[in-house]
Amino acid sequence: MIDIGHTAVALPLAAAIAAWLITGRAWKMALYWCLMLVAGLSLVALSKIAFLGWDAGIQSIDFKALSGHALCATAVVPVLFFVVLQSAPAGWRRAGVLFGLWVSAGLGLLLVHFEYHTASEVIASFILGSVISLGYIRIAMTSPAPRVTWWTVPLCIGAFALIFILKPSSINHRLVDVALYLSGRDEPYQWTGKLICEARVPLKR
Repeated sequence: MIDIGHTAVALPLAAAIAAWLITGRAWKMALYWCLMLVAGLSLVALSKIAFLGWDAGIQSIDFKALSGHALCATAVVPVLFFVVLQSAPAGWRRAGVLFGLWVSAGLGLLLVHFEYHTASEVIASFILGSVISLGYIRIAMTSPAPRVTWWTVPLCIGAFALIFILKPSSINHRLVDVALYLSGRDEPYQWTGKLICEARVPLKR
C-alpha cells in the first residue's frame, strides 16, 4: 500500500490522468493538473533540501521535511477516482474521492507506524496533498467532462508505462547531492528516521 505514494507509481498515474484530460481535449484542466502537482512536488523537494543542507526543521514538533509519499498519494489518488468515475452519478464520484482520501490517510498511518516519517510530517503533507486534489476537483466540477474515445485508455496506459520506464524516483536520489552542493556541507543532517533512505533509494515493500 505504501508504494501507492512512491513517485515510481504516483507520477506515472499522474501522467495517465494528464493523458486522459488531453485526449478529452480538456487542455486547460490538464494544465491546471500538471501545474498544481508540480507545485506540490517542488515544495516537498525544497523542504527536504532545506533540512538536509541547513537543518531547517521544526524540532519542537519533530518536523524535518514533507513526505513525498503522503503528498503524492493524497494529491493523485482522489483525482484518479474522480476522473475515472466522470460518467458515474455525482454520489459515486463523491464516494470515489472520499475513498481516495481514506486510502491516502491509511498510507500516512503506515508511514508513521513504520517510522518513515513523523506524524507532523505526514499531517502537513496530507493537508497539502488534499489542497491539490480537492482544489483541482473543485475547478474540474465547473468544467465540461473530458470526452472519452476508443483510444483514450490505450494512450493513458502508454503514458503510465513511459513515465514508469523513465524511473522518476531517480530524481529523489539526487536530493542529498543537491543539498550538499548548495549548502557546502560534506555530510547531510541526520536524524532518527528514514528520510535519508527515502531520498537515496526507492522504498522496497
